[in-house]
Amino acid sequence: MSEILNENLKEYKISRIPYIHLLGRNVSNALKNEKPVSLFWGASGLEIKAKSSEVWALVETDYSVNEVWACVWINGRIISRFMLEKGKKWICLCRGFSEKTVNTICFMRDSQAMCDDLRQICLVHSFALAKNGEFLPIEKKKPMIEFVGDSITSGEGLVGSIKEEEWISTWISPSKTYAVQAANALNADFSLISQCGWGVVTGWNNNRNTIIPPYYEQVCGLCSGENQKRLGSIEKFDFSICQNDFVFVNLGTNDSGAFNSPPWIENGVEYKMRKNLDGSYFEEDAIKISYGVKDFLKIIRKNNPKARICWIWGMLEIPELSKYLEKGVSMYIAESKDKKVDTMVLQSMSLEVKDEDKGSRFHPGPLTHKNAAKKIFEYCKKFHHT
Repeated sequence: MSEILNENLKEYKISRIPYIHLLGRNVSNALKNEKPVSLFWGASGLEIKAKSSEVWALVETDYSVNEVWACVWINGRIISRFMLEKGKKWICLCRGFSEKTVNTICFMRDSQAMCDDLRQICLVHSFALAKNGEFLPIEKKKPMIEFVGDSITSGEGLVGSIKEEEWISTWISPSKTYAVQAANALNADFSLISQCGWGVVTGWNNNRNTIIPPYYEQVCGLCSGENQKRLGSIEKFDFSICQNDFVFVNLGTNDSGAFNSPPWIENGVEYKMRKNLDGSYFEEDAIKISYGVKDFLKIIRKNNPKARICWIWGMLEIPELSKYLEKGVSMYIAESKDKKVDTMVLQSMSLEVKDEDKGSRFHPGPLTHKNAAKKIFEYCKKFHHT
């Protein structure tokens, strides 16, 4: 890393780059508003195609607890992953190429949005090429896919030893998830909306506030620090920007976990997803999840009128909750007559036998994500033909 731009390089502000692709949700006109681009969500990023011997990016980050990680892709493969330092610094993405070499380069945020860190930001101000370098047109990718989920979609457990147990951003890597793998296999554009521990109607710890649906229509509303809001996190998201062809929802694992967690107490009131004496889910609580699924599907459909929607689960087994997820989707279909909504059960992490197939923090590892990506690839191929 360097704080001083090499004299052999030429800086280009983001709004001055003729060809650049934005990955992930963002504010309207993010590439043209003369401001640095904020990377809000995991696996959001900026992609360029350039003829240059080297490429740099001017990146600014801040945080109070959870540092931001990033990774660099060159021609469809990750070549580096690193922790970003606080402050505004030039980062060398690649160098040493011949002046005639053309590379597609993506600078990607490799940490989820951190709702509890009100200072955390990740901004890209500029790119720099060799003085005789040039930007080239980027091929448009299709279809457009949105993935909505929790820690599995955030990539928790995809970095580190299987013995790791601490919850830190080091062990979270959205770039390695089933979602990114499936999108790349389809040559698709994509976005991720995910948060560890969050659910449909409750978080893993019975906190009724840590749920995704209320934030779905915002850019990144779960990040509510003053600086985050100034960057546009709570703005209403313009869905016309992306026009999703597919929306995959991988939520429910944490709603299931709440039945096994202690009560959440807020303002003297106790909240708890209850079990019967025989260990089964208390119907009055479990059915809330079905209604939550139904209501969330309404919100998704309102904003994605042409998309095929698929509710997925199973990478972490939740057998008791499955029927309530199915019921919620069936209720929505019966009420709306929507014929473009499906469910799909993915292979679970119980198939992971070898250590290299397993993840850290008791989460699905590389094998389970690979299996999920393959199934999603096959699903999308049935409905989208290039």
